[in-house]
Amino acid sequence: MVALGFDNPVFSQFVCYSILLILETIGIALLVIRIRVKRKVFSFPEDCSQFIVGKHHLKPTADDAQIKRLRRCHLNNLENIVPFVTIGLFYVLTEPDPWTAALCFRSFLVTRVVHNIALIQALPQPTRTFSYLAGVIILCFMSLSVFQRGKM
Repeated sequence: MVALGFDNPVFSQFVCYSILLILETIGIALLVIRIRVKRKVFSFPEDCSQFIVGKHHLKPTADDAQIKRLRRCHLNNLENIVPFVTIGLFYVLTEPDPWTAALCFRSFLVTRVVHNIALIQALPQPTRTFSYLAGVIILCFMSLSVFQRGKM
């Protein structure tokens, strides 16, 4: 069986969970755009020039708390999903137990969703911290599995 083919159930699951994580990130980017337009909060003069409030054009601003929170969520996703996809591909090549691999992939998705909800809704700590650490532990587990199979 080819490790990086859709005949491999571990690879198929990895691709599905990776796509869900990427779509979540795209969804947050679209939400940022929606909130910017709704609140008329833009970062660049050329964006502001399209909207007139009263007799004045809008001025660029970077002080909207909701936009900052959503942008931080988007950036945090990028910082965590890129390592997941990279490490995950190497992990799939180790031919892991399908049940264990599925648990890693599902759990990582859950940690990202919980982290994003906690960040966007400003849930009290340690919700965000625990969800982040759980994701890091999953990445470390997959990395160690790769190291065990690799030869240095």
